[in-house]
Amino acid sequence: MKRRMLALLISAAMVTSLAACGGGDDGAVSNNENDNQQAEQPDDTEGSDESEGEGDTEGGDQAAGEAVKPTEPTGQVIIGSTTMLENEWYDTAYENTAFNYKAYALIHGGDTVIYTKEGMFEVNPTVVKNLETTENEDGTKTFTITINDGLLWSDGTPITAKDYVFEILLDASPEMAGVDSYPNTWNYTHVVGIDEYYEGADTLSGVHLVDDTTFSITVKAEELPFHYDITYAIAVPRPMAVIAPGCDVVDAPEGVSITGEFTTDVLMKTINDPDTGYRFNPQVTCGPYLFKDYDTAAQQATLEVNPNYAGDYRGVKPLIKTLILKTVKEETMVDELKAGTVDILFQTSGDTIEAGLDLVDEGVAIKNAFFRNGYGRIVFDCSQFPTDSASVRQAIALCLDRNEFARQYSGGHAAVVHSEYGLAQWEYAEAKDWIDENLDTYDMDLDRAKQLLVEDGWTLNKDGGEYKDGDGLRYKDVNGELKALQIEWCNSEGNTVSDLLATMLPEAMAEIGMELLSTTVDFATLSDAMNHQTEKTYNMYNLGMGFATIYSPWYYYSSDDRWMGGGYNSNWIKDQELNDVTAAMKSIPYEDTETWLENWKEFVKAINEKMPNIPLYSDEYHDFLNPRIHDWESTSIWEWNSAILDAWVAE
Repeated sequence: MKRRMLALLISAAMVTSLAACGGGDDGAVSNNENDNQQAEQPDDTEGSDESEGEGDTEGGDQAAGEAVKPTEPTGQVIIGSTTMLENEWYDTAYENTAFNYKAYALIHGGDTVIYTKEGMFEVNPTVVKNLETTENEDGTKTFTITINDGLLWSDGTPITAKDYVFEILLDASPEMAGVDSYPNTWNYTHVVGIDEYYEGADTLSGVHLVDDTTFSITVKAEELPFHYDITYAIAVPRPMAVIAPGCDVVDAPEGVSITGEFTTDVLMKTINDPDTGYRFNPQVTCGPYLFKDYDTAAQQATLEVNPNYAGDYRGVKPLIKTLILKTVKEETMVDELKAGTVDILFQTSGDTIEAGLDLVDEGVAIKNAFFRNGYGRIVFDCSQFPTDSASVRQAIALCLDRNEFARQYSGGHAAVVHSEYGLAQWEYAEAKDWIDENLDTYDMDLDRAKQLLVEDGWTLNKDGGEYKDGDGLRYKDVNGELKALQIEWCNSEGNTVSDLLATMLPEAMAEIGMELLSTTVDFATLSDAMNHQTEKTYNMYNLGMGFATIYSPWYYYSSDDRWMGGGYNSNWIKDQELNDVTAAMKSIPYEDTETWLENWKEFVKAINEKMPNIPLYSDEYHDFLNPRIHDWESTSIWEWNSAILDAWVAE
């Protein structure tokens, strides 16, 4: 009966028919079993009084028995994910897959502005004593931030304003760009003087060090107004004494700078050394947990509670002493939960849900269900022939029965979506009727697909003659060269979505004169290929996308080369309409939800028409947990790495 109720709840929030899907969202990009990441907007999903961002926890009794909540950290919890955990601990520029993305937040901390459990950006009172905002006559805006006394690094040394200013100077520096091609020009693009600093200026004019606890950041006039205005005041610390030993941060009227031996060679040792570097073995941090070790063979990491952690924005500190972050296999992860070799499986989907619900029925697991703040998709590389053509991309979409795909994959725990949105987004809840009336549903239609290809010039056979049904592969004359309609598809191993697509797409694509060439790799290689960091570049991938708290489509669809790849413009698309419609969203005030919604509609319609991605589904996610875990409250915007701070274990 409980399963039936969940089906009824999710059906009320669906765009079309129930579908099948999977994946976990955490931040930027991941495979379909555990996508990235990213929580996006406040969860206001219509049609459910239990699954609207609050989660729906059932099975077992988290308050049963004689379990007593501890007052000090105790016990161990093993958290499993099908997304491979990499030995990467610096930030998402080096590795932005789902598991790593959230693990960073467990190790690092000290953010001046945070995203709350309720889905709002707020100044972090645990870190910030005072935030002063000044509107300057030249149109710039200055945030002056004073941090609290008593903040400590894990080694017991004080965190000061210099550590915050150092992080800004470090991660935007040309010296850092030399450390494995770190994308320094992604950082602090809004700060006055940053462009000159990128180019090698000694000082950064838009940042000042006021005293040991106070610093300021001045935002460019052209970057204002901004939808997420308060996030321009986000800063985090880095331990200068560890990363740049012997260096100092100094202030002058012209700005701040780093003195001492601050070179790429130094950073290659302190950050990139495979044994001791901060990227692979960060030993001085300020998050709720400390990095202890990484087992390469098992692809798992051990974290221990940080005794010097100041608490999250609510002052909450962990009550679980040890976390094991473990890479698991989809086909065995539910068995591991039953056997006790895994304690938490977060954001599961597809067949895993039914298997997990069986454990709940048996009383050996508890569950937590919520709508997904993201979606599963086929991603096209729009810089590569022939997927640089919107007609080709649309034709591929018309070869897939997405409703049947979704039904087979999720067993009824998802909805087919038609553009870049997820079930948990408040925009979707507000615009469901509009979506039904205005977006192309791309129902499977091979005749329509053929017509699109004819209109796009795919009218020749292999000999250059007129293409007729039965000729097999279509060809096109491109500047005097006969080119075949072949699609290179890169997919990750052990991926159920890939397996299902492989059974549903090739035959239909062949019928319209298109050939699908499949290459299966590990997810790290797939991620590198998407970023054009491998020898071969592909036309399409299948991934999930979780919407970031600072959801920034103006970067994801920007035509500026700096945003290509790296978890931003993953489609490598340069389309003026998409660039302009998303750029217009950037300046809408955060509180002006009406204008934002209207522009959001234009955005999803443009995506629907240009089809840089084929949207497949948005899910109802399920966490499954060992019943000894208490007070677990994860949602689409308060994900497992946040929920773990409130949780505790009964020993």
